[in-house]
Amino acid sequence: MRHQMVGDGKISEIAAARDGGVDAQEADGTAVDGKAADGSAADTAERARVLAVCRSNWEYRGIDDASMREMLAELSAHLDEAAAAGRSARDVVGADVKAFAASWARARAPLHQRVLRMAALVPFVLGSVLLIMHLLDRTLALSVEPSRLASYAVIVAGTVILEIRRGALGFRGWLLMGLVGAAIALLTAWLAGDDTLFRLPLWGTLLLMVPGLPYAYADTRARKIRAAAA
Repeated sequence: MRHQMVGDGKISEIAAARDGGVDAQEADGTAVDGKAADGSAADTAERARVLAVCRSNWEYRGIDDASMREMLAELSAHLDEAAAAGRSARDVVGADVKAFAASWARARAPLHQRVLRMAALVPFVLGSVLLIMHLLDRTLALSVEPSRLASYAVIVAGTVILEIRRGALGFRGWLLMGLVGAAIALLTAWLAGDDTLFRLPLWGTLLLMVPGLPYAYADTRARKIRAAAA
């Protein structure tokens, strides 16, 4: 009888240990499933963010709806293939999504379309800066000195570079261009003086902005549509 009780005790201990192991495995499995679910949710969110950034960039660049839908479908297919292979969206587009979108837009958009857009945006940006100077100086004829001319050239060049690379300046881009332009203006004033080169009337400033107005309107409309959709 005593041997039977001991045997029963051993069996109970083995069964308890086995049940404990099963419970531990189930707990580990639940944790792994939870981590996998979190990873899947993060990948889905990252994928949606990449597509949204690319759409916004392409809308800003004036790519037509049909071409943009085709580009988004192709990018979505690439992201799906990467996910199936265990890679993330970042592995496909890189760390800078805006730069990726800009490079793809340059490859897809016709050259003449890009040239026309840039030819319209450069004087528009310059005219916007000059208009601000008119308002700050409260004058209808703006005095243009070498320092101002140099700072305008820097702002326009920076706008072109960032427009080509990223598709939009953004607040930080404008701030950076402003700081660099101010530094160049101070340096030029120290080297060349502040003698007036010519006076620019207000109508001349407004005339510079005219070619870029259609693009500015289209960009504003696209932002409103995106905001309403969000």
